[in-house]
Amino acid sequence: MTTESLKFVLSWLPSSTGAPRATTATLSVQIGRRAIWPVDGAGEVGLEIQVDDLLSHLTEVWKPLILRQTYPATIQPDRPSLLRAEAERRWASTSEETAEREDALVTAFEEVHDFSRCFAGLFDLPPLWLFRQGERMLVETRSALRSVGFDDARSALRAVGEEIASHLKAADAERWSGLISAWQKRNQGDPTLLLAWATSLDRDIAQSFATEGVLATPHSVAEAANDNDELRIAARMASALPEEQIRGIIALVGSFAKREAPLLDELGVRVRAYIAESFAKRRPFEQGEAAADFVRAHLKLNMHDLVDVVSAVETLGATLYMQSIEPESLLALAAWGPRHGPAVFLNELAINSPVEVGTNWLARGTLAHELCHLLLDHEHTLTAVEVLHSRMPPDIERRAKAFAGQFLLPSASATEIWKKANGPRSQKLLTELILELCHQFGVTKSVAAWKLDHGLSRNGIDLGVLLDAVAPNR
Repeated sequence: MTTESLKFVLSWLPSSTGAPRATTATLSVQIGRRAIWPVDGAGEVGLEIQVDDLLSHLTEVWKPLILRQTYPATIQPDRPSLLRAEAERRWASTSEETAEREDALVTAFEEVHDFSRCFAGLFDLPPLWLFRQGERMLVETRSALRSVGFDDARSALRAVGEEIASHLKAADAERWSGLISAWQKRNQGDPTLLLAWATSLDRDIAQSFATEGVLATPHSVAEAANDNDELRIAARMASALPEEQIRGIIALVGSFAKREAPLLDELGVRVRAYIAESFAKRRPFEQGEAAADFVRAHLKLNMHDLVDVVSAVETLGATLYMQSIEPESLLALAAWGPRHGPAVFLNELAINSPVEVGTNWLARGTLAHELCHLLLDHEHTLTAVEVLHSRMPPDIERRAKAFAGQFLLPSASATEIWKKANGPRSQKLLTELILELCHQFGVTKSVAAWKLDHGLSRNGIDLGVLLDAVAPNR
């Protein structure tokens, strides 16, 4: 993932008199110094467009483009371009009515987030997807998936809109007054509608929550885009659940006390800087493992230590909450924002508690997962993990899963223990070794098998089929 800047480059075409045409220009898109659209790597190639089409599109889609952070129909593809294909696979096993309703949602999503669709009369253009994920904006073309900072992307979109508006005003202020006025008012809107966009809630539910005071409504797109209201983020993460369960999760997060956590804050700053400097372009699981190794070193753990994850979380300054709540599919969540947290909640209904957390393998892995979110995803404020149809970006979840596994059981440790056991290769002996890893490191069978498989594969050893038999759900 890149940290370079996004830029929309307009080159105004001359008229017969030599002056720039009123509405015609060529457009290309760059990240850093590289052109990514319409032709990747070809900075001299631009698409001839009517700029009023682009400004009209930007004005129309500004609110969902800036505020929406979830895919429709509770589908979680790895990238925007895969949304329709995954939806069509889902529709094969749903009713015709469901498929038609979700098809309309997917089409509306495509119209907002694929910029190649906004130019009237131009068809079969290469796609240009823009989709917000927390403090990043995914930028997908036919050749690559990249990301830039959200604030940077918003500035680039605003800049190209302002350039077009200024050009149209100079060319014929009266003719384009309506479009220019609409563009200038793009950050205004009905507070309930802004709440619905920011939370992914149905508008009627958003209205109910606002009326009852369950959620505060934002007064502008800019306020909603700040994404610093823990309760609104909680609502978004749980937005696929029934209304009463969403209400319960909002109330739960609202009950978390606010406290200062300088140790957690300092460690988070350090580990985020480390990942940004050395692993920014690496895959999410690699970032998660690197962050776990960094935190283990910070806590002065050797590779065979049993991690006291409860002590680690609480010593760093987070509060641990436990109780049984519906839905059972809510395993845990972490919250840290201006008014609540840092806190980690474990659902006793989901983790078969109230046994001691330190000896509950599922609870230990879950707590380590949440620690990753507090350290690496502080700007995202809250994540609900293992909620049915969770609205958390997949890459963030993959990174947290990798962190939790590596934090509790480093791949190198699992591999060394396998070698010391004379490298067992039968299902019976591997099962015994996996159980040994479970007890020594306090992890589930699935985590132990996954970490051993990962460590062995780095050494060119493939026992994946056998380990699938030992831990089928790993």
